[in-house]
Amino acid sequence: MTKITLSTIAKKANISVASVSRVLKKPHLTSPQTQLRVYQAIEELNIDIAKNFKPYQPIHSSKRILIIDNQLFSKSLINVGLEQVLKEEQYQWFYLQFPYNNKNDIYHIIRYVAQNTFDGIIIINDAPYLKTLISYKNTLPPIVLVNHFSLDFVCVHFDHLFIGYQMTQYLIDNYHNQIAILLNDDKAMNSVLLLQGYKQALLRANITIEPRYIIQGCFTYQHARAAIKKLINGTKSPTAVICADNFSLNYLNENHCTQQQHQLPDSMVLGALHQANESKAKLTKPLTISYFSASKELKYNELDSLCKINKPLFKMGQKSAALLCELIKNTIKPIKHCTIINAESMFY
Repeated sequence: MTKITLSTIAKKANISVASVSRVLKKPHLTSPQTQLRVYQAIEELNIDIAKNFKPYQPIHSSKRILIIDNQLFSKSLINVGLEQVLKEEQYQWFYLQFPYNNKNDIYHIIRYVAQNTFDGIIIINDAPYLKTLISYKNTLPPIVLVNHFSLDFVCVHFDHLFIGYQMTQYLIDNYHNQIAILLNDDKAMNSVLLLQGYKQALLRANITIEPRYIIQGCFTYQHARAAIKKLINGTKSPTAVICADNFSLNYLNENHCTQQQHQLPDSMVLGALHQANESKAKLTKPLTISYFSASKELKYNELDSLCKINKPLFKMGQKSAALLCELIKNTIKPIKHCTIINAESMFY
């Protein structure tokens, strides 16, 4: 950034050039009011200043962690796991939900972190602002993503490609060659990887991939009922179906209305199950349904009879918090680092 640009920001914010420079280079020496004026000016001027922030330096130890929670279904076992570890490490944690409209909104996170001197940041689930945040991560304290795969951040994630393959292969091994899959967000990486694993298993078994067995945009109870009804009423109905991972959804998803946001993660699989039971007269044998569960414990309801993959959300939360604490203590190098949490299959 040139001095003229600094002057432009200073003029817009009605403060000195030196004050603008301090906000960008030494935010801990500036007041929240001054930071607010500078960031508002930057947003109004639509200036990209990613390369002009000073790299983050651990000059304090506030014992505070910022948790940016993008879960559609809040307060999951991820939260319980990470809070347990942070409490043991004597950290305070603060939650933030971050509505994102345009790339300049990222300055709200930068300002919030600078004003509150957080030691680290945990981001739960994918969100559209992560692509913008990449440019600014060197100015922020250590960041760990949980329940989302990324090559650009340290992350703790679930291998959807492998589990998609494993679930499909299990069904093939049990004499199913007409397998449908209900996916939620076709733009989300987790859904893309799950679909790839599904397709790989079919191709390796020399089973033709049927496009009509791949159902996109299936989020809710009603979506799943409609999808299963259409599949069963069509020609050559499937003998098995895989339900996508709804724990990976984020609250920013535009396909959800307010009413849908209050549904449980199991709502989609329940919709599929109830419709399959209603339409069983049209089936030669019961439809085998596989789904993702947050726990390997029995639910003591109708879901206990289904095939399931235990997605260890609690363990993911624990691992992400422990990883962040290690980064803050510099016990591991802050390089690109991915931790894959293994799933426990419970097929029967």
